[in-house]
Amino acid sequence: EHAWLHEQGRVHYLSATDQEALDAFQLCCRLEGIIPALEPSHALARVVEEARNLGPDEIHYPHQCGPGHKDIFTVADALGTEIG
Repeated sequence: EHAWLHEQGRVHYLSATDQEALDAFQLCCRLEGIIPALEPSHALARVVEEARNLGPDEIHYPHQCGPGHKDIFTVADALGTEIG
């Protein structure tokens, strides 16, 4: 299905580095008060970048597949932060 949607021009796929995902994770926490999971944080990194090119009537809606509470220790370790 993904291949078909891509061939139809209905979707395009992007990637993000782990560092970009960590940056997006922190941005979402800071601006929205939402702790995203790391998986959608990769998507958020691209949404932030793509939003700069949106017209005034365009909306991108990233799906948050689940809370990031399970990832806080992984993120803290990657950021060199200790959680007590």
